[in-house]
Amino acid sequence: MPVDVIMPQMGESVSEGTILKWLIKEGDRVEKEQPIVEISTDKIDTEVPSPVNGVIKKILYPEGKTLPVQTVIAQIEAVEEGKEVRISGKGTEVTKKAEEVASSMFIEKIDEAEKKYSPLVRKLAKEYNIKLEGIKGTGEGNRVTKKDIMDYMASKSGITEIKTRQVEPRVIEREVLIPTNQKRKITAERMVQSKRTAPHVTTVFEIDMTKVAQYREINKDNLIKEGIHLTYLPFITVATVNALKEFPILNSSWTDDGIIQKNYINIGIAVSLEDGLIVPVIKDADKKDILQLAREIQDIAQRSRSKKLKPENIQGGTFTITNYGLNGSLFGTPIIVLPQVAILGVGAVVKRPVIINDAIAIRLMVYLSLSFDHRVMDGANADKFLRKIKDILESWETSVYEPKKSSPPTGYGGVW
Repeated sequence: MPVDVIMPQMGESVSEGTILKWLIKEGDRVEKEQPIVEISTDKIDTEVPSPVNGVIKKILYPEGKTLPVQTVIAQIEAVEEGKEVRISGKGTEVTKKAEEVASSMFIEKIDEAEKKYSPLVRKLAKEYNIKLEGIKGTGEGNRVTKKDIMDYMASKSGITEIKTRQVEPRVIEREVLIPTNQKRKITAERMVQSKRTAPHVTTVFEIDMTKVAQYREINKDNLIKEGIHLTYLPFITVATVNALKEFPILNSSWTDDGIIQKNYINIGIAVSLEDGLIVPVIKDADKKDILQLAREIQDIAQRSRSKKLKPENIQGGTFTITNYGLNGSLFGTPIIVLPQVAILGVGAVVKRPVIINDAIAIRLMVYLSLSFDHRVMDGANADKFLRKIKDILESWETSVYEPKKSSPPTGYGGVW
């Protein structure tokens, strides 16, 4: 009996998914846990693995199809090593050992490939107006080669010159419709919902990152040995976590019955992908030091781009950080990820002239923007929150990194 492959439910609130790409074809042999299809939901893009060893019997829906969760999207004829499997055909049933099934499938693929012609051969046949069926192939598997076509032309008259191809004029359309994928549609819906629901206000602070940069420079060799690429983002995350402890109203959500304050801190880190944005979550960020946060930020970014995230990796966020400075943007006004009540935007860290003690100095500066829900807090709360982040970052301790430091250095806000 065939084994069903279903559209999985990637999160409690997910009701449907879209088939992005089939990684196999009907008749292909697959191993258990081998990725067979890429799917997209409003939460995550991921690969669905094969539940068993077997042969793809039927693909039920094409790429681009959006389906409810738990819908059967494919069927696999289970195959166990050394055991017999029954493959159903039109009106007949044939029993073969698993090895024989794989072998026969492989032979069928070779036979099919042998009937095909290479792109070069097809191009020459078109240019010389030659019917390939009339040429005997001398290549591997009796395939027609370029030499076969040249020999054929030499034996015939009237086809020694390539026909002149008609070049159609290139038409540049003034307007082009770009279809939106499922992820972009869902993102659009969520952003509109957020703007309609929460009255957004944005406040911006300028922060001197010079001490943080000095810390990175002093300790970079030790960190590289541990496989850590310490960007500015982990420092900002540490400062944000400590600020959330002092101002927990920003770590909450709005309901009609009141404000729900979260006593745990799960930081969402926005990751830009080719086809949209995803926000994986670092759970219990307040219990992790800067090196642990740096490792996790690297890990979730890599898994986001390789579509290796699990549903639990994108659920439960209480506060989000988005680093648009990666692309050179100085500051922006990010949209809140509901039901959260605030989001921190990080601009590019750049050298700028600033006034220090009535003298002009060159410092590494960054703009941090905080978009917040005005139903939950006023501007004074938001500004105090950003002021706390500023104080932590600008007073960062630059002492040499010690892997087994017994007590946290100053300027870390108590997190190490």
